[in-house]
Amino acid sequence: MKPDDRPRATPIARLRTSLRRLSGLATGMVLLVDGSATAAQQAAPDTASTPDRGPCATAPIVDAQELAPIIERIIVPAKGFSLAGIAPALMAKFSVLQAAQAKHQARDWPNLCRYREQNAAVLRGGVRPDVVFLGDSITEFWGYAQPDLFGDRLVDRGISGQTTPQILLRFYADVVALHPRAVHIMAGTNDIAGNTGPTSNDAIFDNIRAMVDIAAVNHIKVVLASITPAADGPARPAARIRALNARLRELARQRGAIFVDYYPALSDGQNGIKPALANDGLHPNRDGYAVMRPLTERALAEALR
Repeated sequence: MKPDDRPRATPIARLRTSLRRLSGLATGMVLLVDGSATAAQQAAPDTASTPDRGPCATAPIVDAQELAPIIERIIVPAKGFSLAGIAPALMAKFSVLQAAQAKHQARDWPNLCRYREQNAAVLRGGVRPDVVFLGDSITEFWGYAQPDLFGDRLVDRGISGQTTPQILLRFYADVVALHPRAVHIMAGTNDIAGNTGPTSNDAIFDNIRAMVDIAAVNHIKVVLASITPAADGPARPAARIRALNARLRELARQRGAIFVDYYPALSDGQNGIKPALANDGLHPNRDGYAVMRPLTERALAEALR
């Protein structure tokens, strides 16, 4: 690929990078952006110097409630996506966060720190999840769009901006270690967009196949999701998405997994996603997730019976 042919970073792509280490709204965690400790942090035990925290001692994290105005621009149904009207101070914090993320990624490329505390809480609580939802921003934002879907039994382990090699590297910590009955895997769109560099459909497929095989060895049933449609263009060509989806469907058949195909339900029939279901042409909004949910629930019911 020639340098001039490489996909340009769109505003929403930059936003996904900024949101990569959001804390879930449901956790109520109040965390750090600008280096100043909150009252909640001051009251909490100082674990930053504990040796076993490793790279997590420097993981950049933010107050997710503070970022709600931006998240709402993605998940509340609207005509188009814009950051117009967002407070300059909030946008400025993204620059600080991005710089911190770039530094931290050299220490924790798969972002194992993102759910470390939540995973520890699950294990301490002794409640085995029925399903772990594993993926990228489309999985992460699902928790914001439909918080009633998630809880002790269905846990969200999506991380915005991630690609399949990153997700594969955290499969044990975020899935296997929690001993779920099933895992819902939805990934690949960011690989196609080149978030962690140019890659092939073969490489994406191999990473997802590895996740499916790891789940099988650990007696975890798999719900394998299609890649959802996106605005057709050089970043995410529709033909490439459809070709990879066909391979994922066949993989599910071969491995005895359940394939859930979100593509036709969200597609506009013209190589993109229905505008009414995705403000930015990529991420489902609440209406988009409402379309996906019945498909998800049927697939999970089959996996868990």
